[in-house]
Amino acid sequence: MDASVISQVRHLYEVERLSQRQVAKTMGISRKRVSKIIRVERIVKPPQESIMKPYMRLVDEWYKEYPFLKATQVYGRLKSYGFKGSYPTVSIYTQRYRRKKVRAYHELEFLPGEEAQIDWMQWKIPEAIVYGFVFVLAYSRYLFVRFYPRCSLEFFLDGHIEAYKEIKGVAHRNRYDNLRSVVIKRRPDLKFNPQFLDFACHYGFSIHACNPQRANEKGRVERVIRDIKDFLRVNTFIDLSDLNNKTTIWRSERNRRIHRGTGKRPFEALLEEKLNPLPQIQYKPYRVVTAQISTTGFVEFDTNRYSAPTQYSGMSCEILSYPENIEIVVKGRKVAIHRRTFERKKKIENPSHREGLLNVTPNFKYQRIYQLMKGMDRQINHFLLSVEDEGGDPVEVAYELFKLLKNASKEMLISAIREANSIKAHRIKYIKSLLQPFEQKDRPVHPQDRRILEIIYEGRDLREYDELI
Repeated sequence: MDASVISQVRHLYEVERLSQRQVAKTMGISRKRVSKIIRVERIVKPPQESIMKPYMRLVDEWYKEYPFLKATQVYGRLKSYGFKGSYPTVSIYTQRYRRKKVRAYHELEFLPGEEAQIDWMQWKIPEAIVYGFVFVLAYSRYLFVRFYPRCSLEFFLDGHIEAYKEIKGVAHRNRYDNLRSVVIKRRPDLKFNPQFLDFACHYGFSIHACNPQRANEKGRVERVIRDIKDFLRVNTFIDLSDLNNKTTIWRSERNRRIHRGTGKRPFEALLEEKLNPLPQIQYKPYRVVTAQISTTGFVEFDTNRYSAPTQYSGMSCEILSYPENIEIVVKGRKVAIHRRTFERKKKIENPSHREGLLNVTPNFKYQRIYQLMKGMDRQINHFLLSVEDEGGDPVEVAYELFKLLKNASKEMLISAIREANSIKAHRIKYIKSLLQPFEQKDRPVHPQDRRILEIIYEGRDLREYDELI
């Protein structure tokens, strides 16, 4: 090979610091020939001095003291020392410090009925953020999922109860992350939520709380949550009800497919689970919140205001929060019950709670009842407006509806009015007929053959039945 060509290649590559492609273009030879010259002559392009070199010792000390530092944090610190380089330079250099250590774990195996793993997941639908209660049996991998508008204790308990109903039993142990509904604090001693302990005693299962930052301890539920999210990403949901319906169909199909880990269908493997039987009495899923009834007869819960009878104004109370209802309890006595709303800043008022106050102010009574009944429900409001359009007295009709609340619940009254609106029967008499179909109570039924009433039979000694037991 021509020595002058070799020398010129060396000069352009080593001194001028051109790339192989640039050297080939300058000399008018092929890049392959340039590459061969460099390889045969073992020409090594001298490395440029890194802009990081003055700061290497400093970065090394930082990572020894704080091994969890991010590249952005290191870059910010270096800038305060006059560093002129770019963030990518720092990011590439600090990769050696930021490599995640590979952890090895023992594979966990479980006996039939030994354990269930439970956790919450979060998802966004058009109307709100919802929370999925995820329950999986560790042996059979049978999956139960239900989404709720909140993730507080009452929904957590309800999720358990619904799962137990479906699998018709209870695992011997439940494994949880450090959920507030389960663990109140870990240090200095592990302390469980007392109401959840009561729930565990009722159903007879032990509680295992995972160590902090050890998601592998409940790997089965963590893995299935990823599967649920994969399903949710490729589907659309109108509301919470639609989400639960579609998720139920998906998980039912999943429970009937052969599981990749066990080689069995979870639906069939569920029959092998040795679960504890369910107790005879079902636990009531509620959360207790202390509150104060205002002077206007309302309690505030989740930003909404619920009415209580006027005579309890100014008194302390407890709110029993269920997934669908709330109960207001004063000194152990239930004084009000309302359908729970998950909207914000709403006022839910039962007009019958204001009867005592209305009797004190008779001049204001009928107009106030009219306002209360109109605001009670949109069906009632529509009914009263229709009465007025048809020439009736809506104030008088509102008072008649108000009196019906003494013997009928709010839900029953609204249901009757909804029926009346559907057929445009805007008359109080029709509402009464729906709520009181049998006005004549003393109407005995007589058989066609009156001799039946004269039959006399001889009583038997109860001891004769003992032999049948």
